[in-house]
Amino acid sequence: MAQRFRKVAIGLLLASSLAAAQTPYTEDSTYRGLGGKEGIRKIVDTFLVLVLADPRIKDNFADFDIPQINRRLQEQLCEFAGGPCQYTGKYRDKTMDGVGTVRDMKTVHQDLQITRAMFNALTEDLQAAMEQHNVPGKVALKLVARLAPMQRDIVTAAGAGAPDLGKLLATGGVSQVEGAGGGGITPWALIGSYGTRDSWGANAHYTYIGTQDYKLNTYGVTAGFRDRLELSFASQEFKGSLAPLDKLSIRQDIVGLKLRVLGDAVYEQDVWLPQVAVGAMYKKNKGIHGLEALGVTNVRQLGAKDDSGYDYYVAATRIYLEYSLLLNATLRATRANQMGILGFGGDRNDSMRLKPEFSAAYLINRKLALGGEYRFKPRNLGVDDEKAYYDAFIAWFPNKHFSVTAAYANLGDITIFNPKTQKGLYLSLQAGF
Repeated sequence: MAQRFRKVAIGLLLASSLAAAQTPYTEDSTYRGLGGKEGIRKIVDTFLVLVLADPRIKDNFADFDIPQINRRLQEQLCEFAGGPCQYTGKYRDKTMDGVGTVRDMKTVHQDLQITRAMFNALTEDLQAAMEQHNVPGKVALKLVARLAPMQRDIVTAAGAGAPDLGKLLATGGVSQVEGAGGGGITPWALIGSYGTRDSWGANAHYTYIGTQDYKLNTYGVTAGFRDRLELSFASQEFKGSLAPLDKLSIRQDIVGLKLRVLGDAVYEQDVWLPQVAVGAMYKKNKGIHGLEALGVTNVRQLGAKDDSGYDYYVAATRIYLEYSLLLNATLRATRANQMGILGFGGDRNDSMRLKPEFSAAYLINRKLALGGEYRFKPRNLGVDDEKAYYDAFIAWFPNKHFSVTAAYANLGDITIFNPKTQKGLYLSLQAGF
């Protein structure tokens, strides 16, 4: 067993050696950003302290020659970052002491039963070590971008199937206002939650949007299974805040399903293909309250054709860690008026329309993202010359159990009875488990 742990840990810690030899990096901005040889020495010292204390992987390092691993890692990171170094170790089938046959990375790892969660744990410890030594976020992400594709050869086993919170921080996005994983107002191809491809995970969220005249409260849950299938539920309540609509209340429930069909936005940093997912949302409007004196109790009385309907969408998400950038494009087929709050279809149009949605975010570091979104809307109702939604947001991920997203949101005008542009605060809280 000790021999097996030895091979596992060597494979994890020294996986970059052959990649560095096969894909040399001569541009040295990453090396300089890490602080040169002295900076790398400090980072590796801290990294090994974190690894040996990490309950997720520390047991894999029993009876190790830590000083030797330290030296080899310094050489590796220096070479991998484009520095004036050469890795002097070799992959051997038994140990690091020069005994045994040299093998390639895939052969070394094929029998080591390394899971995605283990690979990510090591990556997160390296990120934490760089943070402790004040390495700029864009430099740290550039190094991770070069490490990420190696998981194809290193990760060879499935986990136990229990929730593992094994995905990298922030890579599940946040809970979109309709419940799906993504940005604030548009779904992304990322699968919500931190469960890896070996497990499952879930998020609970609460979102508040407050404009001059209206408020929208949303709460719900999102569950991700094997980083491929996502199920979500959200309940929305739209309320008026000023007379004569201060009693207005419209409720809607949304059930969502999303399936990742192509690509990997995090690990496939060396290919152009984005992560692609398809999804559907079933929305059920539960009626209008507070306008009984006007004889209005149902969205059909405002011109909508139906009080329930479906949205279908395809989303493509690409994370460019090398440039600290996330880009997303979503194409949605919809009949929903104001997300369905004012029903589905209307006197102007009652057929599905294709509407694009876009998101972009700059990853300041692994815990903080700054970005914006734009969502085109259908114009089905004569009483609602519906405008596009857009926002500018900042999202903070202090850990995998909690995140906060704050935004300035513009929802356009809502019905001709109140033609004022509705804009204000967007705040979303998410708890992960």
